[in-house]
Amino acid sequence: MLRGEVLPPFEVLIHPSSSCNLRCVWCIGDHIPIEIWDDSNELVTLDAAKTAHEMLPNTLASVDAMLGLLQGIVDYTVPNPDGGEDYSVEAVSFSGLIGEPLSSKAAVTEGIHFLADHGKRIGLFTNAELMDDKVRAALLRASYVNISLDAGKPETYALLKFEGRASGMKKFDRVLNNVRALTEEVATSGSPLTVNASFIMYPETHHELYDAAAALHAAGVRTLRLKRDISGDRLLNADQVADTVAQIERIRRDLVDESFDLIEVHHIGEPVNLRRHFTHCRITDLMAAVGSDGCMYPCNYHPRPNGHSYGSVLEGKFRDVWEGAARADYRAGRLPRDCPKVCDPYKNRANGMLEVIADIYEQQGQLDDAVAFARSVLVKH
Repeated sequence: MLRGEVLPPFEVLIHPSSSCNLRCVWCIGDHIPIEIWDDSNELVTLDAAKTAHEMLPNTLASVDAMLGLLQGIVDYTVPNPDGGEDYSVEAVSFSGLIGEPLSSKAAVTEGIHFLADHGKRIGLFTNAELMDDKVRAALLRASYVNISLDAGKPETYALLKFEGRASGMKKFDRVLNNVRALTEEVATSGSPLTVNASFIMYPETHHELYDAAAALHAAGVRTLRLKRDISGDRLLNADQVADTVAQIERIRRDLVDESFDLIEVHHIGEPVNLRRHFTHCRITDLMAAVGSDGCMYPCNYHPRPNGHSYGSVLEGKFRDVWEGAARADYRAGRLPRDCPKVCDPYKNRANGMLEVIADIYEQQGQLDDAVAFARSVLVKH
């Protein structure tokens, strides 16, 4: 990458569906706008992807379409000029911006089996409400699954994730039952699957963090990952931060053990870093994003109607699009200029480090020095 080669991405993030079985009030889709042409005023207006009248078609709900995409991914290899193994895609994950991956359940389960047959690292990000026996059987061949819970009580879950409907409380119970069934199968089968969960700190939910952690611990979850709002609209105030920090300390004291861990993906007691501080998005050279329409996008925040697409990667065309002119144009300077306002802290941190690495390489011309710096940063963090 530093020497200008176009190599396969390390990871491909796939959005199998633009449909969702929940209605979370904080859906990130509210902050990823789509462009809509206003005929009356002859201008482009913006609307939230989650609430807009249009959405990307669920092309990847088709098993054949999904397997055609994945075939192109596993076939994409580039010889290593320094010898050793060929470069190839190492990992594939199924997730969603406004959609729940398991809304395209058949395609996802068949996709996991296909990727496992080809030795790829596989991940799934899901709310777990649609999980069933076939999904669990497929996940036993995957590397990790991350389940978004975000509440500690059925009433809160229903209020904030299913518009207050009473059936939302049943969904909360179903999620925990599905998680418990999965962890029991992992334990009895010897599967390498790691079952993780996430909880996003919001003013409406932060007080239930300990309850959620206790429920997930009892359900056999391996790691609880704590995050915070990245839109900037639902940040905790000082008192809420203090209460959350106290709950984190209690979780570490009461629940963390050899089978359960707590990770602060976003450090709750520190100022949130939402502003981009990089001039070139190099992380898009390491990951590819495919929307539910089967098109490739710069990252997982771009798949939306009229979003910035590189073109369709169906029918074995993954390599052609990744190495094509449209992506080269964006890499030449259109990112992050053409990106949505929302960008997660991981991309900010990663791009900051990659920018320093690129500067070292450009100034000294020594790849080993740049690699040594990267390793030193990773060791510290």
